[in-house]
This record gives sequence, structure tokens and C-alpha cells, in this order.
Amino acid sequence: MVDIYIFLFYLAITLLAGFVFGKLAELIKIPEITGYIIAGVLLGPSVFNIVGVEAVNSFDIITNFVLGIIAYQIGTELWIPKVKKSGKSILTITSVQALATALIVFLFIYLIDGRLWLALTLSAIATATAPAPIMVIVKKLRAKGPVTDTVIPVVGIDDMFGVIIFGLFTSIAVATIGNGNLSLENALIEPLIEVFLSIAVGSVFGLVLGAISKFFVYKLPKRDKYIAYLVFSLSSVLIAVYIAHTYSLSMILTPMMIGMVFTNFIKKEPFEIQGAALSNFSGPLIIVFFTLAGAQLSLSVLKSAGLVAVLYIVFRSIGKIGGAYLGAVMAKSPKVVKNNTGFCLLSQGGVEIGMLVAVSSIFPAEQAIFIKTVVLAGILFFEIVGPIVFKYTIEKIGESNEPKEVVITDVSQLEGSK
Repeated sequence: MVDIYIFLFYLAITLLAGFVFGKLAELIKIPEITGYIIAGVLLGPSVFNIVGVEAVNSFDIITNFVLGIIAYQIGTELWIPKVKKSGKSILTITSVQALATALIVFLFIYLIDGRLWLALTLSAIATATAPAPIMVIVKKLRAKGPVTDTVIPVVGIDDMFGVIIFGLFTSIAVATIGNGNLSLENALIEPLIEVFLSIAVGSVFGLVLGAISKFFVYKLPKRDKYIAYLVFSLSSVLIAVYIAHTYSLSMILTPMMIGMVFTNFIKKEPFEIQGAALSNFSGPLIIVFFTLAGAQLSLSVLKSAGLVAVLYIVFRSIGKIGGAYLGAVMAKSPKVVKNNTGFCLLSQGGVEIGMLVAVSSIFPAEQAIFIKTVVLAGILFFEIVGPIVFKYTIEKIGESNEPKEVVITDVSQLEGSK
């Protein structure tokens, strides 16, 4: 356990390095997030080892908290009247791209490598998409349009499919190597229970937050509302992260449902106030989150993962891009959605790390180490390349609306809101 004051020192270094590299990244027209991740790789054990393995592990509580904030913000974008217009389309695209990715990765890795347990596990992990880079870039660019409106709910719902597929495929994989018995309970029922409880708990907290807003916060003076929404939003995320960690619920779905239920309970003014408050608070935490994500990546895994890692990266990319295109065709989505949604779904990291923790506990050590090596190589690639491709795609199709240098620092700047 790292001493608390040394922890604060590492936190300062991480924040400063991430900020500097983020600005350098912007100078060469790539996302700040990529700069944060590169800063983390340089700080971490792979290069200069300024922030060692023990220090990186001590930041888990911060990374989970920030992931909770990001998931909550995804939820606040899921306003039912807007989502309802394309609800069928979103479900179709999400399910088709998840299943297509799993199927393509499984088939080609099994045909080329021949290990059933490996093909099953990698195909399950490949389905997940990291929502954090997507949301940060959407906020930064103030992106709006049919592709953005499709991608945000897809990356949120994608976690549900990922958890269910992971539970089913890994149970079969473990049974094939003689380390467990395949059963309906651990293959399907347990993942479904996790998803259901995450949605239920998050919905209850969202209703409570909505009631507090309506009967208490809404009556406060405007300046007091800013702090009140920040306090109640952060408190709900903190409690959601605690419950998710303690009772093995989804770190993404639980806070996401709080945000979704809450945003459909309030009017435009409180939505804008709480959004501004949370964005201003979370800015430095976002830098720390992605810089730490970089510090957790190991460059050595690229060499040891070899051909399987290359296959994983290539066929996951094909599955995401091709699956999203097929889903959009089936949903009769606009051409811009068909041609571009898949390129926005490449990022990995977050829920995949949780899956790797589960892999360590259910697989024999030798198989677990190999799976982790391959997936970490994939995460290293997709963490850096995914945000770049997403930003380029959004700008190419004209959905970027980068604001002038105006930052909301106080609720008085929202005086015109209704």
C-alpha cells in the first residue's frame, strides 16, 4: 500500500504530465486523450517507471470513480423522447455489431490458432467498447448529428451485451479445458442477474435523485442549485460505485441508469446546471483517468502476444465496423450512420479490465496469463488509435461543433436557460 502523501505526489505528477501531453497532442491535431495515454505509458513501468506498479494499482478507486462519472454522463444523454425515435435502430445496431464481432473473432482465431478456449474468451472480450473516450471527445467537440446520437446509446447498451456474452462464452471455455462444469446458471443466469440488478439499482437511485431535484433543489436560488446538483450527482455516483464494487454489479450500467432516469425526470434548466457543474468538476479527473490507463499498459506485451494479438486487433476491428454497418442496414438507418458508426466503436479499456480480472479468477494461471497478454496488447492499440479514428470520423462527417473559448464556471452563465 502506497503512503497517502506519496500517493498525492504521484497524483500531481500524473495530472501535470497528462495535461502537458494532452496539449501537445492537440498541437498535432490528435485527441487530448491520446496524449494523456502516451504520458501514462511514459510514466509507467514500461518506460521510465516513475509511477510504479504498486502506485498504479493504488489509483483503482479514482479510476472506478471517474468511470462512474462518465457512465452517469452517458445516461444523462439518453433522453427518452430523443432515443425513442431511433430506439429500434439503436438496439439493432448494438446487438448485430456485438454478435458479429464475437462471431468473426471466434471463427478466425479458432481456425488459425485452433484453441477453442482462447477463441471463445477473446471473442467475448472483443464485444465490449469503452465509453469513456467517446464521451470525452463528444463533450470536447460538442458533437451533434445522427452518428453521434447513435454512438452514445450504443456504447452504453453495448455493456449489457458484453457482460452476457462474456459470461456465456467463458463458462464454455473453462469447461473445455477441464477446470469447471458448464451449467446454465454460470453461463447465462448469473450474467443476466448482474445486468438486471445493475439496471434496477441504478433506476432506483435515479428516481431518488429526480425527486430530490424536483422537491428540494429546484426551489433553491440559481447559484445554490449549481453546488446542490454537483453534490447530489457526485454522491449518487460514489454510492453507485460502492454498491457495484461490493455486490459485483456493473461499474458502467449502474451509474448510467442513474443518469438516464434522472435526466428524464427533470427540465432543461436543471439538466444544463448539473451538466455544467459535473463537467467542470471532472475535468482534472478525466486527465488522471486516461493517464493512469496509459500507465497500466505494458509495451512488452506487444512482443509476447505475437500473432494472436494481431489477429485479435484485426478481426475485432472488422467485426465492429462490419457489424455496425450490417446492423444499420437492417435498421434502415441513414447512409452516414451506416458508413461511419463502426469506426466510432473501436476504443477499448474499462470494462475489459474488469473482464480480465474475472479471467484471472476462473482460468488456470497459464491460460489466464496468455489471455491477459493478448487483450492488453489489444487495449494498448485501441486506447491510442480508437480516439484518433473517432475524432477524425466525427470531424469528417461534419458533426463537430468545437465551441469558442467559453467555459461555464458559474450557474449565472446559464441565466438565459429555461
